[in-house]
Amino acid sequence: MTDHWNAIRGHWQLLGPPLRPPAEAVDTYERELNLSNAHVVLLGVTPELAGLGATMTAVDESSDMIAGIWPGDTALRKAVNGHWLDLPIPNTSVDAVIGDGCLSALGLSTERKALFAAIAGVLRTDGRAGLRLFAGPETPDDPAEVRAFALSGGVSTLHELKWRVAMTTTGDAPDHAIPVRTIAERFDALFPDREELSVRTGWDLPVIGTIDVYRNSPAIYSFAPATTLVREAEAFFGDVRIASTGSYGLAERCPLLVLRAPRR
Repeated sequence: MTDHWNAIRGHWQLLGPPLRPPAEAVDTYERELNLSNAHVVLLGVTPELAGLGATMTAVDESSDMIAGIWPGDTALRKAVNGHWLDLPIPNTSVDAVIGDGCLSALGLSTERKALFAAIAGVLRTDGRAGLRLFAGPETPDDPAEVRAFALSGGVSTLHELKWRVAMTTTGDAPDHAIPVRTIAERFDALFPDREELSVRTGWDLPVIGTIDVYRNSPAIYSFAPATTLVREAEAFFGDVRIASTGSYGLAERCPLLVLRAPRR
């Protein structure tokens, strides 16, 4: 996975919503979690979230991601190298944990559950967490409909289209997983003429080319439905709910999973 994220770092400035959280999604974290006086643990180094909380520790396993996209340590925030499933954070020591798309970066349901357990372990009794989801539909999208929707101008960004393509091919429960290289293969099958896609959508070819980062990736993503993720989280939290993150493209599949009352 580290090699995969190192490759993503090289194209970070070409990425956009929903892969990166827009301002309305960032505002949702603050509104739902009341972070202004909180010590926050950030899963990953998403720069849009780096200003949240009174103090912050960001945890990422990729040194390249930390060096390349983290906006920098200050007296109030720092980034450390570490694994989300074994957080380098003392138990019951933080007010809030946040993450953006991090559940989809885990290819197995057992890993998602391990992450919920890790988050519950580091939170104080009155702590809370918010994870923006990339949640697949209950029934996978039809590939032909996704192609037609994109070519008709119905998809806001190439990055929204990546997720829509991925959500046509996810595997069965409980994992709802897809190898990242398969996303690229399915994209090429649906959109073999990138010039046509560029003309029909107005997207620049270098932006469309960001799909090529996925081509040789060893990573596996998952796009479990929101109902599945809520059910998994309820084993580790007594209060689980879903909050809207706005109206940007695919926002309806990118809600904030809000977690409170961690179970020990």
